[in-house]
Amino acid sequence: MKQCKLCGIPLGKEPNSQELEVHWKKHHSWHWENNKEKTPEDALLKKR
Repeated sequence: MKQCKLCGIPLGKEPNSQELEVHWKKHHSWHWENNKEKTPEDALLKKR
């Protein structure tokens, strides 16, 4: 199970880019504004 590294909300086993982007913009718009050059995966998923 992957979690958002910003808030810890479970994002599912293999979230796709669109799902991650929706979560990112909905919950972390301030972070999205600061990190537009990153992919949603880079911004939201904890590195293992």
